[in-house]
Amino acid sequence: MIRQIFRENILSLMTGLAALCAAPGAGGAELRAMTLSAGTDAAQVTLDVRDGTAHKLFTLDDPDRVVIDLSDTHLAEGFHTPAAAGVVTAVRVGAQPHGTLRVVLQLRSALSSRSVWGTGAGVRQLRVTLGEPPVAVVVDASPRAVMAAHAPGEGDRDVIIAVDAGHGGEDPGAIGHAGTREKDVTLAIARALAKALNAEPGMHAVLTRDRDEFLELHDRIGRARRARADMFISVHADSIRDRSVSGASVYVLSVHGASSEAARWLAERENAADLVGGARPEDKGSLEPVLIDETQNQIIGVSATAAERVVAALEGVGEVRKPQVQHAGFVVLKSREIPSMLIETAYISNPQEERRLRDTSHQAQLAEAIASGVRTYFLHNPPDGTRFKQERRSTLASAADVQSPPATP
Repeated sequence: MIRQIFRENILSLMTGLAALCAAPGAGGAELRAMTLSAGTDAAQVTLDVRDGTAHKLFTLDDPDRVVIDLSDTHLAEGFHTPAAAGVVTAVRVGAQPHGTLRVVLQLRSALSSRSVWGTGAGVRQLRVTLGEPPVAVVVDASPRAVMAAHAPGEGDRDVIIAVDAGHGGEDPGAIGHAGTREKDVTLAIARALAKALNAEPGMHAVLTRDRDEFLELHDRIGRARRARADMFISVHADSIRDRSVSGASVYVLSVHGASSEAARWLAERENAADLVGGARPEDKGSLEPVLIDETQNQIIGVSATAAERVVAALEGVGEVRKPQVQHAGFVVLKSREIPSMLIETAYISNPQEERRLRDTSHQAQLAEAIASGVRTYFLHNPPDGTRFKQERRSTLASAADVQSPPATP
């Protein structure tokens, strides 16, 4: 009882202090927003701060906690503390002496921590990563750990592509007339795609899963974030009531509703995948409506440009049901940092396509086409610090030299 009263008093005190530091007119920096993406063994926290501040990052034990102190900082009016998730069991924000604002992340178990400042949406962002990046996989060997870190100063890093095999574990996905399960097909194609991407100089693939396991939707994009992916590709092979329907389609996140009724239905079906694994929708942010902000709108534009390249490449393999990039509210594509697309490689409900989806040579053809489209996109839109960027500069410099008139003697 005494301990409970003590905790309630401390909580009241922290709430009061937080309210004071959020008071209008407070000077210094302002913590405007805080987001948390967490899995079972890693997490990332992003703090949006207006104006400059210094920070300290340290850990405490018993219980395990990560503490972020922001000097001369107050809370913005209307600030909301994110709910605990995954390995993070509690999130607290409160004022400390001398104007310091303290963020405390209580953990299920001790994790390493590191932080880096960046910019986004007109504010400074402090990104704190807890735990190590996920395991990346070489498709023809056992898993190996890969640090996908690419510091801004590097000039020849590989672009990182996260390849996500849809469904898995207790979620079989769609099932064809002959018993083919979507989760098996998507894993086979994802492995083939990773192999094709790794064979291209300047590209490296990581798989969100390389075995038959269930992943919640937010875990899939979370693994891509922790791998610091430059692109996220989710592979699917869905079904539809009309078994005559066939062909591939490529989707990006919707800005203003789905591009068709079929796209809306497909997104609703995929967004409910967490329920198959037993997730409770009232507890899972992954099942909330997809909301679009300015930053995400820009990412969707980039995603659409990349998806157009993939659609064009898939036309060389077989039928493309929709020659234009499609849009729908897929939760798995809801990332503000990573260009993302979902590829319906074929309809497993179509008997002919079901047979082709089981064929390893056809799986390899699909993978090669997708990898070709991705490579074409990065050749024309190389991220800073990558080998593609170096090659682009060299190509432009060579073209300029050829076009320059000879010097006058």
